[in-house]
Amino acid sequence: MNLADIIIRNGTDPSIKDRTFILYRDEQEEIHSISYGEYHRISLAYANALQSLRYAQGVKATERFHVGVFMQNIPEFFFLLGGCSFTNSTLVGLNNAQVGEKLAFDINTIDMNVLFVDHAHQPGTDGTFLDTVMKAKESHGFSTLGNEFIFVTAKQDKREHKVIADIPGILNQYAPSLSTFEPMPLEVFRAGMIIFTSGTTGAPKGIEVTWQKLFDVGVTGTRILNYTQDDVGYVCMPVNHSNSLYLNIMPAMLNGAKILLRRRFSVRNFVKDIQESGATIWNCVGDPVHYVINHIYSTIGGHADFSSLPLRTVISTGTNASNRAIFTKLFGLDIFTEVYGSTEAGAITAVDGGTPEYSVGKLLKDIRIIRENTLEECSPAQIDEQRRILNLDESAGEIVVSQASLGASAFSGYYNLPEESAKKICTLDGDDFYRMGDLGAIVQKGNEKYLVFLGRTGDWIRFKGENWTPVDGEKIVSRYPGIINAGIIGVPQAVGREDDPMYILEVADPVSFPVDELYAFCKKNLPHYMLPRFIRFVRKMPMTETMKLKKSVLKSEFYYRSPESDRINDDIIYKISDGTAGRFFSRDYRLEIARYKDPTNRDTMKAYTKRSDLFQGNTEMDG
Repeated sequence: MNLADIIIRNGTDPSIKDRTFILYRDEQEEIHSISYGEYHRISLAYANALQSLRYAQGVKATERFHVGVFMQNIPEFFFLLGGCSFTNSTLVGLNNAQVGEKLAFDINTIDMNVLFVDHAHQPGTDGTFLDTVMKAKESHGFSTLGNEFIFVTAKQDKREHKVIADIPGILNQYAPSLSTFEPMPLEVFRAGMIIFTSGTTGAPKGIEVTWQKLFDVGVTGTRILNYTQDDVGYVCMPVNHSNSLYLNIMPAMLNGAKILLRRRFSVRNFVKDIQESGATIWNCVGDPVHYVINHIYSTIGGHADFSSLPLRTVISTGTNASNRAIFTKLFGLDIFTEVYGSTEAGAITAVDGGTPEYSVGKLLKDIRIIRENTLEECSPAQIDEQRRILNLDESAGEIVVSQASLGASAFSGYYNLPEESAKKICTLDGDDFYRMGDLGAIVQKGNEKYLVFLGRTGDWIRFKGENWTPVDGEKIVSRYPGIINAGIIGVPQAVGREDDPMYILEVADPVSFPVDELYAFCKKNLPHYMLPRFIRFVRKMPMTETMKLKKSVLKSEFYYRSPESDRINDDIIYKISDGTAGRFFSRDYRLEIARYKDPTNRDTMKAYTKRSDLFQGNTEMDG
């Protein structure tokens, strides 16, 4: 079967068609429902419109047709997904936090044929999603996308937006041909979706996901979660990303289960949504779990108990063992299902009852750890009672996974980026392996193997003669009271080939946070080579729309200060000298950056920060 078959089965089978598929809230927070039968019928109407638009552009049925979506978690996304499956079109999920030149770049480089836009306000801007699209078009231009192929989810009152048709209008326009519309046979190895990478370490790339892969990840998710028709999935992570699609939406569709859509993650409404929907499964990345725990503790206290709610499991990527245990107790979960993987490869490990606390799960696929430069396979890790890797140099390396073991979930490339795609594949013993872009180690426990995640490749920090990865320090410093989120980077030093550890910490009030007490905590709980040389307190971390930390932004900003930033109380830096923390201002920055005399060290610093202007003029950087 394939996704189109599933939609038809669910929509026409008498035992399934009247079941609720989608629950969603309106602007007044009232819950509405869409049955599988309704979803099938509306998807056909969307498919009919898409096919008409395809032919209007002279695009043949055998050619690619890219259907862009720039929206939050709303039913229209699902109707378009169904419509694409009936027309062999490709759904392109644009990052809904994108604006300006970057939005125009993504639209142009992905060769968009049509674009469907949310009518709602876009968070972080002073307008709607449509406002953002039209501003990007006016300022930067769309190479192939005219106004006649941009559609908005609801009518707009602004005079300048009257030229943009609304979705109900376009469905009505093509309604006369709906009675004769016949879905195209789905070609399962064509791209069903293009999902952008999260952009945590650089510019996002469009990952091609075949229709077969979308079905396959639903099968995998069903097996990991024991998903059944009686489950209710809670979907508040962006639907255009793999976390929601792979781990909740596809398993729900395959099993004829229901989901509750929340437009975007809301910590204040989390418990209410679980209560009112009867949700049994929640998919997320690590940080929302931390936010929910903090919110409950700050508003109710440590005595909170939600174990009476039906939530039975959480499937997450990136939640540490401590938060998994706390959340499991709070909600009385059967199991907190932690998986490790990527959009390109799907889930390749999963935590089970025998998984050590320091691991991200038992190997589900053929995973190897290799040295990045030589491709030589690393030794198994040896772990002591304090959960430290004793043979880090011999066991830590790049995580790769066999393409053959991934089956239909194998990496199929980035759209229009053949060189970038080729870089992600290496050959071991004649077989292709996908390079995850992460560091890790494998631990053998009895007959099973478990993966230890050690951060991104390129995240290694060398300080005081020791190599280490930020993830260990981030886990420990996050335990300090009042720290909401933590990131550690290693800033290349002015002299030599080592790095200065810099801790970037999200806190409620950077000015009053007790830096001396924090540093004392670090000295007590961290080895000397992991102690920070710089500590930066911010009120808000730079995050992707999937709540992942943008370390590329932290590296670009490093410890840069200007006279303007000196006056900002939401972003404060301390430098640790002789065990004492002192405020770090723009004059200190100028002295620090002036120490970079060696051309190689300067080049290293420019490459690290991606700032070519770093050493120009008086060493001030352009804002």
